[in-house]
Amino acid sequence: MRRIGSNIRKKSSEERSHRLTKNIIQYSDTDAPKNDYPRKIVSPTRPSSCCTDANKLDVGSVREVEGFKFCYRVCQECGHAVKYFYPSVESTSSALKAYRERQKYMLQ
Repeated sequence: MRRIGSNIRKKSSEERSHRLTKNIIQYSDTDAPKNDYPRKIVSPTRPSSCCTDANKLDVGSVREVEGFKFCYRVCQECGHAVKYFYPSVESTSSALKAYRERQKYMLQ
């Protein structure tokens, strides 16, 4: 007897690093802010005056998708959350270099 899904090939870590990740932040003005990382983060829809870089707390680990590194940042006072993308460096993946070339072409 075969297990359901046993014929599906396992994805390598390289393939997993290029898949799209869904946004776990749910913006709502009616629900209270809640940090239930890694499943869901409930956040107010708009940032307050308290949402400065000093008040933002990194939640979870830094992830990379197609050469772009990001993490979730949550304000310690009001709970406003964002998906923060780190500035990329020149020596990153080939996917990022191809993206930059496409953008350069589109700006001309």
